[in-house]
Amino acid sequence: MDLVTIFAIILLLIVALIFSPLGLGGGVLYVPIFHYILDWGFQESLIGSLTLVLMVTLGSGLAHSKSGNADHKIANYGRMSAIPAAILGTILSGLIIKFIGDVAVKILAIIILLFVVDQTIKKMNASSKEQKLDFEYTHELIQKYQIGTAFAGISSGLLGIGGGAILVTANRNILKMDARQSSGTSYLVAATIVPFSLLSHLLLDGVVSEMIDTIGWFAIISVPIIVSLAAFFGAKFAIDNIPKGVVTKVFLGAVSLGIIRYLYDLISRI
Repeated sequence: MDLVTIFAIILLLIVALIFSPLGLGGGVLYVPIFHYILDWGFQESLIGSLTLVLMVTLGSGLAHSKSGNADHKIANYGRMSAIPAAILGTILSGLIIKFIGDVAVKILAIIILLFVVDQTIKKMNASSKEQKLDFEYTHELIQKYQIGTAFAGISSGLLGIGGGAILVTANRNILKMDARQSSGTSYLVAATIVPFSLLSHLLLDGVVSEMIDTIGWFAIISVPIIVSLAAFFGAKFAIDNIPKGVVTKVFLGAVSLGIIRYLYDLISRI
């Protein structure tokens, strides 16, 4: 194993630790790590990212659920629209990469992440809205939320992410959840979205055999397990020790890193 690969694995673990309390799987940074540092093709990077996002989602989701920071009923509503949207996003991803190129996917990623940053900042500035007392989940509100989770599902299949950035934004802005409950509920929905996105990519992209030859079975099995454990213990520590306001700020910083890396790639092509 060369130094570049070891460095990349360390980065993957760091991302899992940082993202674990945020309701995010880390896909906004996993794809750049696979694509730019390990020099994987874009479709291979999407599959690698979704695999690790799934492990982070499972590890972090378990930690949040044990702490009571998740709304299972709301998550079930979100899954209804998110799952078919994830499959659609995967199909769109293949078509866009084939006929236009991965630049189009990266531009879409920037647009989506900029929207998430904008909505999160608005939520931080409107702190008075952070109230759930006597707040009712009406039928109209649930429908609006399902549009948001469908958007997360499409983004998952399209960009190789878990959709957590969008799910957290929907949880906070539409359902008025606080930072921790929005993160825990995000993981419950993402834990269903990501397997469908991953399976769809595995069936449609036709790059699995090449990835096995390149990576090897040991790394394929061991790295996801280590990432899941890092996410579980990272989330447990954050839930017990890190204030909600800090979680939101780290969330913004993590999403901004993804935007910067995609922008750098697009600018370097000019």
